[in-house]
Amino acid sequence: MAVATKLSARRLTLDPLTADDLEDIFQIARERESIEDFQHAADRPEEVQAWLAPSLENPLNLVWVIRKGGKAIGLFDLCFEAEYSDVKDHVCRVGYFVDHREQRQGFATEALAAVTAWVFDETDTVRIEAGVTLRNEASSRTLEKVGFVREKVVEANWTWRGAVYDSAYYFLSKDLYRS
Repeated sequence: MAVATKLSARRLTLDPLTADDLEDIFQIARERESIEDFQHAADRPEEVQAWLAPSLENPLNLVWVIRKGGKAIGLFDLCFEAEYSDVKDHVCRVGYFVDHREQRQGFATEALAAVTAWVFDETDTVRIEAGVTLRNEASSRTLEKVGFVREKVVEANWTWRGAVYDSAYYFLSKDLYRS
């Protein structure tokens, strides 16, 4: 199984998550604007610890802290399991968030491009999947800039803080990435 290693992008580094990063991630995740489409909201530091602790031990999950100039500005999660399709082997799904004060500067695109290159170059993965609510147009653009293709839309399948959202599911195959 793959192990998260330090990755570099033009303006960023992606460092494997450690227990020492939990407070920095909480400071980002507690801001609704930063984490709206991600699976977990955090109102207390213990919540971040609860949802990230399994990632520190599960070999199917790789998690990186997105850093700009050494400062944590986001989180990138990769799981070697399909959730959005019937594909069972050689597939992973990704999710990410960036501090709302650092959004709209291309950092998510840089992080996604770095992880995508690493996945296709260093693992036997042939398909990467991602899901995003339809209202999160910025994340959809991020996926599309890296080459992901919208595969389907599912209505009313995401509930977050009492609201129900429609989702779009994207994928990028190794063949599409190489062409």
